[in-house]
Amino acid sequence: MMTDKLGYQQVAAATAVIKPTPAGLFSVTCIIAGTVTVYDSASAASGNILYTKAMAVGEIANWGSHGIAANNGLVVVSAGTVNIAYT
Repeated sequence: MMTDKLGYQQVAAATAVIKPTPAGLFSVTCIIAGTVTVYDSASAASGNILYTKAMAVGEIANWGSHGIAANNGLVVVSAGTVNIAYT
């Protein structure tokens, strides 16, 4: 059995809709330090907060092979630069 492949998207000092449909959040990797917040939302920086933290360069938040389920979608607000791994 083959598992789903992860995609990734970089968010640099912006608000970005990563995926506007149900998704899985697998990791947040900090490239440039700053605060990051990940929302369970299809289109806006609102809804349930899945993850929030002031991250340092090189810091990685990882949820292993299970990820965190986002029922509505993934929206990321980042003051620095982060890479988001998702399905």
